[in-house]
Amino acid sequence: MPREVLATFGVAGGEPARLPGGQGTTWRAGPMVLKPADSLREGRWLAEVYDAVSGPGFRVPRPVRAATGDWVAHGWTAWQWVAGAPADWSGVSPRWPELIAVSRALHAALAGVSVPSWRATVENRWVIGDQVAWGERDPGPLLGPAAGPLAGQVRALLAALRPVDLPDQLVHADLAGNVLFADGAAPAVIDFSPLERPAGLPLAVVAVDTLTWRRARPEVLSYLAGQPEIDQLLARAQVYRLVTEIVAHAGTPGTGAVARAAHPVTDLILARLAR
Repeated sequence: MPREVLATFGVAGGEPARLPGGQGTTWRAGPMVLKPADSLREGRWLAEVYDAVSGPGFRVPRPVRAATGDWVAHGWTAWQWVAGAPADWSGVSPRWPELIAVSRALHAALAGVSVPSWRATVENRWVIGDQVAWGERDPGPLLGPAAGPLAGQVRALLAALRPVDLPDQLVHADLAGNVLFADGAAPAVIDFSPLERPAGLPLAVVAVDTLTWRRARPEVLSYLAGQPEIDQLLARAQVYRLVTEIVAHAGTPGTGAVARAAHPVTDLILARLAR
């Protein structure tokens, strides 16, 4: 953690501590959380979104300005520390109704927020996975031998997709580990991962994430029974995650490990789509 970053955000005394999870680049320093911005414009935009969004049923960490008055300094952003802890999603977690409620509350508040045109030029593995899942990128170049056994799962899911008639809006696409629960307070939603997709997609992503990596049981999908087009959203969420892993691990043994963990979830989604 560069000292000039601490100084410009007004952090005095004490050693910053690296926080677990994510990409390992986030630090806590007293009442603030500091993390690198992907870019100057991305950091400023995300800060503006979280500075303005509000509503009942959720909390968000507010951004902190640097001494310059900017949201980004030396390539870093700062955010208020918020209390809470992520849920244990194993089995059939009792947190599911709360998660669904906070996702709906947050996305109702985000529904009118515009997405800047420059975001269409962003290129990273999450964008690539999202574009493949929604038919906006040719998956062929990604599904060669380097993709290993993940390629077959992606092809099977893509073959089962059909158009969905749901409006797009700004969404937080990575809620599973980024909703913090605290007694006596609304859940806090941290570490915004923006996409422009239907408001139900984040819940589908939580479902595939927790089924694949958090030992959730298939019965949790009953919580999402009333969500419009949920099976199509689950399929797109799974493609999104699998393609992201292909981009990150193509040509390495990592694709095999992910394929083994994801295979039961892919089969479950395909069986639901085949009904």
